[in-house]
Amino acid sequence: MNRSTRLFVALGAAILALGLVSPVATATAAASPSAPTAQRDLVEIPAKAAVRQAVAPSECTGTLLDDYVDGLLADMTNEQLTFLFAHLDTLLDVPTYDALFFGTTGDPDYALESQAHQLQNTFRDLRRFWDIESADIQLMAMHGDVLLDADRIAATLTAMVAAGEIAPMTPAQIALEAQTVADFMERQGDFYDNPLWTLNAFAFSGEDETDPVLAALPDKLVFGDGILAAYDAIGLGDVGPRVIMAHEFAHHVQFELGVFDTGPTDPAEATRRTELMADAMAAYYGVHKKGLALNQKRVTDALLSFYTVGDCQFASPGHHGTPLQRERAAAWGAELAAAAQPRSSVLSAASFIELFEAALPRIISGS
Repeated sequence: MNRSTRLFVALGAAILALGLVSPVATATAAASPSAPTAQRDLVEIPAKAAVRQAVAPSECTGTLLDDYVDGLLADMTNEQLTFLFAHLDTLLDVPTYDALFFGTTGDPDYALESQAHQLQNTFRDLRRFWDIESADIQLMAMHGDVLLDADRIAATLTAMVAAGEIAPMTPAQIALEAQTVADFMERQGDFYDNPLWTLNAFAFSGEDETDPVLAALPDKLVFGDGILAAYDAIGLGDVGPRVIMAHEFAHHVQFELGVFDTGPTDPAEATRRTELMADAMAAYYGVHKKGLALNQKRVTDALLSFYTVGDCQFASPGHHGTPLQRERAAAWGAELAAAAQPRSSVLSAASFIELFEAALPRIISGS
């Protein structure tokens, strides 16, 4: 069986596991228990959308993220693909939420490994560049090796249940799911290190959370090994991680200045606003003489490469804006940096946001 045929057969099984056909057909899905699907997401996980896109393609043009995920899926065995779709939420959620709930700076389990020096330097530079309180932000990594540890998987699933991130599971169900995943990963060699499990970077602040456990978590900026591997794979490993660091740090600027508490009430429009703003802020920092001083095209390429997930999901709360809107937002930020007088002058975060809010209607409409 060639790779294309094998992938088609495996994805057919995956469609059953995802419940994309009638309930009668789902009886043939893998027998292993799957953790329940998340009810809401504290952290957006783009790889989940890309995996589902691979199973049930839409009319939207695929992104580089879609293509990259297609390649990761094509390299899996039938057994691995079947297991992935039977345990989709556990495999794609646990590395992220383990870092969110339990990661701390200084803990070797969450230490940056790939491109650590580059990311740490950019993080320090961003803290100097933007005039907000940022000393409390913890920078860390998420790694796929958490999927080898049944105790850590169980602790993460338990915390996700308590936070309402997944449907209720009994302790026995959690223990079975955790052991099943850990045992499978142990048998599969380096499958635990597949970039798919950690194909993300995110910013988190518990400031507006009503759950006391979430509210008590420190501000975090988390990079997955998978997103770093992906940028290396597409030839943007020199600039991509730094620009995405700038995008995620921009969300912390928004947290500090209360941006998420203002703006549109429609969830899709609200997310589009904050994501386009973060793109503009990343481009401003990326091109500015006092920032990365990079070429505008390289900055824009890095921003658009993987963060266009949902560009056709106009009503989705996770809608980030269309590729053209994101390109215009990045161009606006880059041009603002290039026009700085003197060249070393950096706008305050509040002033930047005020200018962006005025420009947003034109960025969206293209007028």
